[in-house]
Amino acid sequence: MHNTLSRTARSVLEVIVKRFIQLAIALTFFFVTEHALAVPLPANPLAATNDRLIVRAQGFQIEFGVSDSMILSVLSRHGYSLIRITKKKLTKARAEACKGGIKYDVEISFDGRIRRANQIGNCRPVINVEIARKILRQKGFRTIQLRAEGNRFVAAACRNNRRFRVVMDQFGGIQGEKVLGRCGGILTQYDVAAMLRARGYSRVRATKTRRGGYSVVACRNDDKIALRVGNDGVILREQRTGRCEPPIHPATIPALLARLGFTRINVIDRQLPRYLAHACRGTQRLEISMNRFGEVMDERSIGRCEPPLNAAGLQAKLKGMGYASVRIVEVRANGFVAEVCEEASLIRLELTTYGETVSQQRLGDCPSRGVGRILQDLESKGLYGATMYVEGCRNRKRVRIALDRSGSIVGRRVIGRCR
Repeated sequence: MHNTLSRTARSVLEVIVKRFIQLAIALTFFFVTEHALAVPLPANPLAATNDRLIVRAQGFQIEFGVSDSMILSVLSRHGYSLIRITKKKLTKARAEACKGGIKYDVEISFDGRIRRANQIGNCRPVINVEIARKILRQKGFRTIQLRAEGNRFVAAACRNNRRFRVVMDQFGGIQGEKVLGRCGGILTQYDVAAMLRARGYSRVRATKTRRGGYSVVACRNDDKIALRVGNDGVILREQRTGRCEPPIHPATIPALLARLGFTRINVIDRQLPRYLAHACRGTQRLEISMNRFGEVMDERSIGRCEPPLNAAGLQAKLKGMGYASVRIVEVRANGFVAEVCEEASLIRLELTTYGETVSQQRLGDCPSRGVGRILQDLESKGLYGATMYVEGCRNRKRVRIALDRSGSIVGRRVIGRCR
């Protein structure tokens, strides 16, 4: 009985959302009809795809649909991985994803709930370190130094007397090979780090020294360790120098990535064994994997980010968002300060260089234009013979009052009744 009521409630909610969308579209075009005057409509006031609807009118843009970031975040939070979005509509979306070795067809509602998950097959089995080592040996690699990094494996290994850096996905597929040098008695900086990680160290930072060998700072459990390692990988000296920072909390990920130079950061997976975020570096949009200590383990390009704005670009963007009387009052190294009007309120905005609002403060009311200025602006747009009218109620009668350019009353008549 309870499940039946829940399904009925969800169905009713979907109908309400669809009706809201239709009402929003109707109100948008009503606004255009009432206020356009001599301003033409855009060439394409409606833009629709399978996953979203965009309505443009009078500088406004309204977008409906389920976002990719919400889908990825919801499924990751429920333990799904290898997520592939297959269909998006205005009020729901579908994706294929893996959980516990099983592949599911999952439907997500517009409010972020998983409506259903149907089993459609099996996912490729995920391998461990030992299987990854066997695969590398089958491909001809020897002297293998291997470690797991997030959802992949990275190895330094020799083949035909050359040393390679090999990246393998969690299913055993080789994603890339890079020649590091020749194999022999001398290890590279990467080899030293891999060797120490295999011995139980973490957060390893190895630096080549002028005297030969490597200077290393690493953590073992909660202890910070300074090591001196020879070219052959032998630990020559080891000393405890303090305590290492504990694992990070997911809430600190945006601040950590910002210190590394990333902007427009969106954390989409806050669950270990790895954290996942989307962020911009310059004009490149990246998917970033981080381990439990906040170290960036992998970066993957997933698209393009818009470049930083100048004052003119920000002014145009704010006007396109529907603000009026936009004025850039301060240009800072890390952003802007602007004053805008929104529904007759004067708002002070602090924004980043990409136009993202950091804070806003109401300063008061926006100054209104005089009747003469309004008529002059309308005439400049080709309207002539215009008269200003004010409508209001007095003694339960609706009265229309005509004004001249100076704002003086030049006519008055009753046009109906007021409730």
